[in-house]
Amino acid sequence: MLSWLDLMALLVLSAALAFGIRRGAQFALAFGLALLLYAAAALLLGGLLPAWGLPLLALLLGLGAAYLARFLPLPPLSPLLEGLVGGAGGLVWGLFLAFTIWLSFPSEYVASTGALRYPSERIPVAVKEGIVSSPFARPLFNWASSHPLPRSLLLPHVHHPR
Repeated sequence: MLSWLDLMALLVLSAALAFGIRRGAQFALAFGLALLLYAAAALLLGGLLPAWGLPLLALLLGLGAAYLARFLPLPPLSPLLEGLVGGAGGLVWGLFLAFTIWLSFPSEYVASTGALRYPSERIPVAVKEGIVSSPFARPLFNWASSHPLPRSLLLPHVHHPR
């Protein structure tokens, strides 16, 4: 069963997909620009930002890049091709935003087991129950924390040994 966290992430995913289909190829270009800006900001400032700052940063960069991409003079494509290209960009950007939402909660290092605990025991019970009951949050956290590139882009606030 989906939790409130999954519903939030899937709502953002569907909104990005719809926005991408509506905006077309310009949105796909905006996605590439926003991803490059996010990667640079996460690598440079990720450790300084709180965990909740990463989804906000990703959202603001995506919206800002989508706004700026409107001014690019692109040759018009057929409506079907515009929708497909924009939908692909919206899908990838929406997945990225959903990942940042699923991973934006604090973790903690447990010295007795030598492992990361996600979510942290220090967050409110209602929030923790939403994360624990999510079928996506914990497996995604385990995947991102075990690979160097996703860890540096999606979990720069995690400084525990792995």
